[in-house]
Amino acid sequence: MLQKSWKYMKNIGKSDCAVVLGVPLFRGTAAEALDVIFEMVARGEGGNVLVTMNVDFAVNAHHALSFVPRNQPLLDLMRRSPLVTADGMPILLLAKLIGTPLAERVTGADMVPDIARRAAACGARLYILGGNAGNNVSAMEILAERYPGVVFAGCETPFVKLDATAECEAENLALCGRINAARPDVLFVCLGNPKQELWSAKYAARLNAPVIIGVGGTFNFISGDVRRAPMWMQKSGLEWIYRIIQEPRRLLKRYMVGLVKFGCTAASCIFAAWLGRLFGRPSGAVWKNRGVREASDALVLDCAGLSRLDNPARLEIAARRVEADLAGKALKFEHLSRFAAFQLAAHRLSR
Repeated sequence: MLQKSWKYMKNIGKSDCAVVLGVPLFRGTAAEALDVIFEMVARGEGGNVLVTMNVDFAVNAHHALSFVPRNQPLLDLMRRSPLVTADGMPILLLAKLIGTPLAERVTGADMVPDIARRAAACGARLYILGGNAGNNVSAMEILAERYPGVVFAGCETPFVKLDATAECEAENLALCGRINAARPDVLFVCLGNPKQELWSAKYAARLNAPVIIGVGGTFNFISGDVRRAPMWMQKSGLEWIYRIIQEPRRLLKRYMVGLVKFGCTAASCIFAAWLGRLFGRPSGAVWKNRGVREASDALVLDCAGLSRLDNPARLEIAARRVEADLAGKALKFEHLSRFAAFQLAAHRLSR
């Protein structure tokens, strides 16, 4: 699955991605992202795990005060995913501040109704895993009324575990079997981040659904059990305030701590980008010997002349890191200056 996903991302074009905090983010619009999703559905190759990255993802994947990943499996999944969109205004702001602006915010909450609309038109089958059973049923009824012809092939809300036990593995494999028997084209996984992404990555090879996407509590929004912020708050990046007002006990500490951690993580990234622009030269002009040679235990990337980790350089390094991971090898750098090494670490690409 991971190999196919990375090949697919390269097929949609590296220029369509901006590497932010070590993750290639799709730079297109929500409509263009939807086209990519249904191109995957049309291809019919199972196991493509998509990600809608927000502040929670960044905080769960990275340590705020060090350049060592906090959750390497989550970071690996986002790097290898064929489509990662920016679900959060702080992510969009960070992308702009490091010189790689994105077209717009592409959220899971907006994407699910769009997928249902397109699925109704083309006959694609949808499946919901996780979430609240009552809210899921209400959401399916609302979407069926809104988009006549939409097909939900199944809805299941088991208690999903990721324990490394034979019993847990058997339960998850049985769950994959039930999902495959329903023949969904799009599998919505509603287990919350990072559990939904880690579960999807672990069992993607066992799933025949062409598109697997974690959408958290999106069906709670659709059912009306949880209200979304007014559009002006969504567009101005203030949706989190509206959520805190609704659920202060559950969300106040989580959002405050998350935003502080994200701010610390983003600050080093922004500083590195500005330093590179001030004192470095565009990678395309000076980084001419970026071939990779294969050693016994590593792929070695020649970084002679590299002084600015601009987006083309970050894309190249992100691609080589995935290539090395898929080969079961480390990625090493030779002729890497200390100046470039700092940028590499600050952009969360050194590991």
